[in-house]
This record gives sequence, C-alpha cells and structure tokens, in this order.
Amino acid sequence: MQATVILLQDDKPVSQFAVDEAAPVTVGRSAGNTIQVHDPKISRQHCEIRATPDGYFIRDLGSKNGTFVNGARVTEARLRNNDRMQVGLAHLLFRCEAPETEETGQGQTAPPHLCASCGKTIPIEALGSARHTANRVYCAACIGASPLVGRVIGRYEIVQPIGRGSIGWVYKAEQLSMNRLVALKVLRDELAASPEGVARFLRDIRTVGQFSHPNIIRIYDMGQADGIHFISMEYAQGGNLGSLLERHGPLPIKQVIELASAACDALAYAHAAGVVHGDLKPSNLLLTRDGILKVADLGVARSLGAAGLAPLSHAAPGVALHMAPEQLEGPGPPDPRSDIYSLGVVCYRLLAGRFPHQAATGPELARAIRSQKPAALRAYREDCPLDLEVVLTRALAPDPDLRFQSADEFLNALRAIRAG
Repeated sequence: MQATVILLQDDKPVSQFAVDEAAPVTVGRSAGNTIQVHDPKISRQHCEIRATPDGYFIRDLGSKNGTFVNGARVTEARLRNNDRMQVGLAHLLFRCEAPETEETGQGQTAPPHLCASCGKTIPIEALGSARHTANRVYCAACIGASPLVGRVIGRYEIVQPIGRGSIGWVYKAEQLSMNRLVALKVLRDELAASPEGVARFLRDIRTVGQFSHPNIIRIYDMGQADGIHFISMEYAQGGNLGSLLERHGPLPIKQVIELASAACDALAYAHAAGVVHGDLKPSNLLLTRDGILKVADLGVARSLGAAGLAPLSHAAPGVALHMAPEQLEGPGPPDPRSDIYSLGVVCYRLLAGRFPHQAATGPELARAIRSQKPAALRAYREDCPLDLEVVLTRALAPDPDLRFQSADEFLNALRAIRAG
C-alpha cells in the first residue's frame, strides 16, 4: 500500500509527504521534523506517523496539547484512508492507496465520496440523496441537520454550520468568485422580518465594515438572496477562546496577557470610532490559524437593541455573566467601560477556569455582580502575578467610575506587566 499525509490549509492540499517503512513522518515545531509547523501550541516533537507490517499508526510523542484523529484525542491509533488529524492548528489528511484488485485495476482506487461538511465517506448507494455542487458533495444527514448546507446563496456556497451567534446562524462558506473561505452570517428571522431593523443593522455593519485593524474581523460583503439576508466576513480557522478554554483548560499567563492586549487594542480602535461591542465574550473572540486574536460582532448588540431584540446569546445560561453590572439593570446603550468589564471577565476565566462571581441562585448572582469585587484570582491561580490580579480587579469593579476609563488605559496597564 502507498500512503501519504497531506497538509491542508482552508481544506485544500498544501503539500504531501509519503509514509514508508524506512522512516516515520514526524510533525513538530523544530526544524528536524518532516512536517514543521510554526505554532506555539505544537511541541517541538509532537507526533509521528509510521508504517508497520500491521498497518499505519499515528503516535503522540508526549505533547502538551495532544494529537487528534477525527476529533478524538489519541495516544496511539491506527490510521485508515481519509482519516483527519489535527495537531495544534494544523490539519492533516491521511490517504492510503489500496493494492491492486480485480475491481480497482492496477494501482488504482475508486475515489471516495467524502461529505464536504462532516468529512465522512458517503456510501455509493446514498449518493442519490446527497446534494452535489460543482466541487463538493454533501451527505443527507448534514442536509437534514442544516438545510442550507450545500446551497449556494448569492455568490457563496454553504459548507458547514459553525454555530449560532448573536444575530443568527454562522456558516463556513466559500466565496465562489474569489475561491476563498469566509464566515457567512445569516440574519435570524425576526430581525430579517423587520425592514427598520434590517436597515439599522446594515447601517451599523457598514460602519464596522470600514474598519481596518489586525485584531478585528474584516467584513467583506453583505447582501440578500432568496429572501435570506447575510453578511460575509473573514473566516478565523483557529476557533474561539471559549473552545480553546474547553479543550486546554486555563491558559498560560503570558498568553492571556497577549490575548487581552490584542483585544484592548481592537476595542480602543472601535471605541474611537464610536462603536461599543456590548456583548464581548469568549465565543466572539476568535483566533486565526496562527493564533492571532480577532474581535467579532462589533456593533451587533447596539443594532439589535435598536430593533427591540436581544442577542440570542443573552438568553443562554451563563452568558449574562460576561455582562457589566450596569447592563444587567435593563436596556440602554453600553459605554466603553462595559466592554472593559466584559474583557476582564474573559481574562479571569482564561486564567482561573471559572467566573469571578458564583452564587446558588440567579438573583443572588446578579446582586453579587452588581455589588461585590471578584473572588481573589490568586486563590484559583497561584502563579498569577499580584500586579495582574490588581489590574483585573480594577477592570471588574462594579462601579464603572472605578474601572479603567478607556481600553487604552487598560492596555497600558497590561503592557506594564509584560515589561516588568
């Protein structure tokens, strides 16, 4: 059998490496690896893929952040054709050509039909119920779970759902005219049904669409097709801080300071343009493939409030814990200091793995957020520097007048810690 490991970028092959019995394919950060990936989440010698008489195997080499095959963390696992591997932010595909048979002919294999959304093989007998596009095929299960999958909306082919955001569903899509992956946000029905709401929302999005900052998600386009309102924006392949925390637990202190500094810089830029986020939380703090932080959903909370709607996430359990005390009092436009509080909550969670306030009931929790300082951070993170705890305690002050009064001020405090 002939086997190759394919390095993917945006789900497209970048390079491929043969696997044979002479030497394993190694993946890691150092220069001596077969596949060198510059990613701080990858160990110097992270994993290896080896050919044996019993088949092909991937083995983790004691990495800190793990090796994943088809979404499951493994220490060692047998590889099969079309298995997908993830190492840090790097995505790999294993391909194994079957030996010659009467059915396939000399050195050939019948090409597998892989669902572009879930990555699973579609049996030949199920192809009739699949959805076919020019370059992809989508299985019936993915279409049933999300009817837009595989459809072309305007100039965009919907590949897979990413999640449900403040304004509706977010999809990974391909902008066909540019041959690039984007995040496509589809407005929820109650917002799209209001002409006034749509008009106000699009006005605010146009403002953010003019932004040019390395830590703010770029907006490419917006439009309507087949009765669906959508916004096309930069696709961040590295996921979000919420999923990062869920996978790895509390993050290194240096990394949290760097992420918070990037977020502060983005917020300072937006605030100077008169745009307050108003709904800052880990799920809209995104990461690129290279680990660069990008703030998403700027201006969304204000637009939804003007339309008489709350972000969907505000109804979800626990999300109100990221909101500033003054936002819990009821409707009203947040000011920049509300964003500072929310970013303080995010930082606290990334360091401690828990929220700064906890209580047995919702009313008790609301009272604690409105009137109490956060629980001492160093009680949950012993290696946290005292000056960082002081900075976050100030960011989380219940009284807005006692917080940092601008994102720039917050940023300068973080820079002082980095320089210390």
